[in-house]
Amino acid sequence: MKTFELLSIIGSIAAVGIALAAVVIGSNANLRTEIRAVEHRLFAVENRLSAVEQRQARTEGLVEGLRDAINAHSHQEPSPPSDAG
Repeated sequence: MKTFELLSIIGSIAAVGIALAAVVIGSNANLRTEIRAVEHRLFAVENRLSAVEQRQARTEGLVEGLRDAINAHSHQEPSPPSDAG
């Protein structure tokens, strides 16, 4: 094998390696950008979920209070009818 052929093979291998490295670095930068965008969306979903949990807890409290009021009202003895006539 001649020296020129060997150098061209080594040069080709080096060029392919550099091209692959550039692709990997570029993909890594794009991936980081996408991950940051996903983090912002997850943060927004977390905030919305927190708001829903707070509203659910408030609704559960209102339902429990209403249930207690109905139970207290149904356990009271009925008052005798008044003879206003």
